[in-house]
Amino acid sequence: MPDLDGRVAVVTGGAGAIGRATCACLSEQGAKVVVADLRGSDAERVADELEGEAIGVEHDVRDSAAGVALAARAKEVFGRVDILVNNAGVNSPTRAVTDTSDEEWDRVMDINVRGTFVTTRAFLPGMVEQGSGRIIILSSIVGQMGTPFILPYTASKAALIGVTRGLAAEYATRGITVNSVHPGLLEIGMHDFEDWAERESMTLDEAKEYFRNLVPQKQYQTPRDIGEMIAFIASDRAEHITGAAFNVDGGITMH
Repeated sequence: MPDLDGRVAVVTGGAGAIGRATCACLSEQGAKVVVADLRGSDAERVADELEGEAIGVEHDVRDSAAGVALAARAKEVFGRVDILVNNAGVNSPTRAVTDTSDEEWDRVMDINVRGTFVTTRAFLPGMVEQGSGRIIILSSIVGQMGTPFILPYTASKAALIGVTRGLAAEYATRGITVNSVHPGLLEIGMHDFEDWAERESMTLDEAKEYFRNLVPQKQYQTPRDIGEMIAFIASDRAEHITGAAFNVDGGITMH
């Protein structure tokens, strides 16, 4: 029997690269999936591609009322929610702190941190009522290491580590686990190699090779790598893991 047979999962940012891979991994393990994304038509397309039961929902994580509506919609269609994957997020442009505007700081913190907070808050009552749940938060290794020229993103991902630990401690006796997943370097997605290449007077290929050589395994991670880790944490095999940070980064961070 698949690890997640009969479970119901909600994935925010489900139409992005990591989101799509996560939805696929959860679906393959038997979960019914709610694909939530600001791009509603893309969310529906991803849902249609999954092998199990799934729906696509247009959703803005910044809207607290929308979070409540998303939780209600998932329960209406599938009866419950067992897994919440807070995946929706944005990067910040590659620039010095002194060139970073208030608006850019607020935008990144609003989506990445507040979005995770209001979405999770909307789903907690249902999980508490049923006495079980898995909450998984997408952070990043940059939130642990400190990375230059993307301060809003780095700060937001560090904040999500605190959110994870605080939630894990608060709900440890309620049957709810809360863990974070920290992707390393993905050649696709939010890593802006072009900005870095321009800053360092490199070609795009040179920049990609530079970053590849930072990884001990000498290869980029894939969205599928992240999705597989999330599926494991969502399963009963991870029942007694909470408040933990799972780095999927090819050995960049070792602890």
